[in-house]
Amino acid sequence: MIFNSIKKISSVIASMAICVLWIACDDGLNETGILGDSIKTSGFVVIGTTASNSALVKYYEELPSGTIDISNGTDFPRFFPNSIMDHAMFLSRPDESPGFSKYVVGEDENFYEVGTLPTLNQGSFRIDVRDSNVGVFQDRATSDNITIFDPTTLQITGSIDMTDAFVPDDIGQRYQRFIFRGDDVFAPIRGNVNGEAFASVIFHQGNLASQEFVGEVIRNGNGFSDINTVNDFGQNFIDPSGDLYLADAGNYNGGQVWARVNRVPAGSNQIDPNYIFEPARVLNPANIFLPTFSQFKIMPNGKAIAKVNAQTPQAAIEIVLSVGGNLANLSPTQIQQIFGILFTAETAFWCELDLQSLSVTPIMGIPPVGVFSGGGNAFFHGNDVFIPVATQTENAFYKYNPLTGVAEKAFDVEGADISLVLNLANNN
Repeated sequence: MIFNSIKKISSVIASMAICVLWIACDDGLNETGILGDSIKTSGFVVIGTTASNSALVKYYEELPSGTIDISNGTDFPRFFPNSIMDHAMFLSRPDESPGFSKYVVGEDENFYEVGTLPTLNQGSFRIDVRDSNVGVFQDRATSDNITIFDPTTLQITGSIDMTDAFVPDDIGQRYQRFIFRGDDVFAPIRGNVNGEAFASVIFHQGNLASQEFVGEVIRNGNGFSDINTVNDFGQNFIDPSGDLYLADAGNYNGGQVWARVNRVPAGSNQIDPNYIFEPARVLNPANIFLPTFSQFKIMPNGKAIAKVNAQTPQAAIEIVLSVGGNLANLSPTQIQQIFGILFTAETAFWCELDLQSLSVTPIMGIPPVGVFSGGGNAFFHGNDVFIPVATQTENAFYKYNPLTGVAEKAFDVEGADISLVLNLANNN
């Protein structure tokens, strides 16, 4: 009890400190921290990762086509937005100093930091925005606290004390992302210090209106587990009926808990135990190791897309056979060897997932990719979904029309490995 009280007091003190520390950038902006009406409200921001892991960022007025070269884009130490709201991007500070930034594109097509939200911990990395008035972030220096802020003014408006949330072994948690459903916010956790993954996939839940901890949503596992919604851009996890979908990667080390799309029905705060959708096992039940998927995102039509691993490379199979075919017998070194194979093997397909019929359909016209390959997130424009393809021979986006089922290459990217393309016209 004393320990919990101390944690609560420290969370309150940290929240007060953040309020005092809030500043707006002084770089010729007006008093509201905005460039007036002289910002881009549409267009596309293309972000690439260089060989030195810096970020090249370039703005395009129109949707790119053909081959684009971003080698002459603006170079940042990092630039990985989590959300766009009202044409502004919210992200960890690109200069790698502690805190978060709000960035816009000026009419001159340059990038401007129009405000900051300082944190005490330099490694704080997750900020998400629900709408023009509500956003949240975590300062990992006070891991039991979710800070609420106004995305328009960048004023701190409150906090949620998460001290009572369950974490295995009672270690500190870091929030990998924030998922909004009305006034509820769901946050998958890992260990705060070393990014520890747990046997079960755990989402903490808070309420933004009452600013109170609500509880946990847990998908029970029995091995080394991970979260399939880690670090992705944006939201897109709620279908037209209001059902929330939380994807996880299952257990990696033979725990027999397969990667799954979990449904939290509208009006409920818990996973529906009768909804069992394991896309990789649907695609190929014979896939014996890591039947997983990534980049799960719901499309406007209520169906979803994801990269789904279709098979296990022979080199990985041979490692499994060397321990008698029992995944539980794999050593940590052998598991890492298999991961290395899977990171380079192009054995996954971009697929359309029907969340009602539980079917998985590979999208024809898009080449196979690695399930862990880069290329960033899919984005939406008009009736089309633009899907990243990063392979040994391609660095491109493909255009998929879910109404016609047709996919074709939209544009190639040169000058850096594609990381993300953002549509400034979309709130996400």
